Amino acid sequence: MDGPSLSEREQQILQQVEAALRQDERFDRRMQSLGQGRKHRLRTVRLSPGRSLTLLCMLSMSLMIAAAITSNTPLIVAFAAVWGVNLAVAVIWLCAWSRKVHH
Repeated sequence: MDGPSLSEREQQILQQVEAALRQDERFDRRMQSLGQGRKHRLRTVRLSPGRSLTLLCMLSMSLMIAAAITSNTPLIVAFAAVWGVNLAVAVIWLCAWSRKVHH
């Protein structure tokens, strides 16, 4: 610690708080596991290729409409980029589907 150490009374209060927290077994396990280098992973959302393709189509259509109405260059570039990704996902999805059908 950078500051002064705790007084005796503060140390007693801290020990009482820690003892009370340790009574909650679930909380105690979580606290103990934090220092062990255990990585907490974020839950990932997994989209199927079909859902990804649908979302990309919706996004590209929105960008296309906005770019057509405004003639804004960044929107046109964004549309082109999303459309390219859309096509790539469509090709991957179709290849996977054809393998599944033929095997």
